[in-house]
Amino acid sequence: MISFKITGIYDNRAVESLIPGWGLSLVIENSNSRILFDTGADLKILSNNLNEIGIDPESFNAVVLSHPHCDHTGGLSTVLRKNSDLRVYMTESFPESLKSSVEDHGARLDSTLDPVEPTEGVITTGEMITDCNGTDLPEQGLILRTKRGPLLICGCAHPGVVKMVKRTKGITGDFPYLAIGGFHLSGKTKKEIEAVVNGLIDNNVDSIAPTHCTGEKATEMFKKSFGGNFFELEAGRQIDLSNCLDK
Repeated sequence: MISFKITGIYDNRAVESLIPGWGLSLVIENSNSRILFDTGADLKILSNNLNEIGIDPESFNAVVLSHPHCDHTGGLSTVLRKNSDLRVYMTESFPESLKSSVEDHGARLDSTLDPVEPTEGVITTGEMITDCNGTDLPEQGLILRTKRGPLLICGCAHPGVVKMVKRTKGITGDFPYLAIGGFHLSGKTKKEIEAVVNGLIDNNVDSIAPTHCTGEKATEMFKKSFGGNFFELEAGRQIDLSNCLDK
């Protein structure tokens, strides 16, 4: 079974040498491929942080976009300008302008409602729709198949991270042991956050790495509930599954 490394590239928080910014971008890599999940909001911040970490955009095999909000797609053009020899995965409901920008740069577009497999051991959740301010917002997560089982990566979890956990089981047959990403809990009440924490625990999620739009209150509650299974993944930090979470 393939082992993965996940590196924070763009987040509200960053290690000292990187620039923080509102948005999300993660690099998922193994011995066979390197995938960029979301591209943050600002192309200059994305480019700076990739350079500081030592990751060349030309090394990417694919870009997966979770949903069309600008804080997850704003840096796409800087990647496409430096590497058009890749495939960009988004769902069919993404705006035509984003789809056209991919093809205009000469990259290959993969637009579908269903789960797809960008590379071995990596599969999207397929499109999940949520009502966002009266409009339908498409979002997809990313599932990594590891020797311990699946893990889930979210952009903002607009459909609800517990629902995305259940979708993971529907696709793989198992609940994810680890959930990573933005969980869109900023501004939620303590009771609402507790329901999410309990929902994750009830569905066998035993490790957590909250980022981006999770919010400080929710992050502290996750830290208290998950203890030693709480992981930081701000920009500049890395989770090496072979070392700490895949045994």
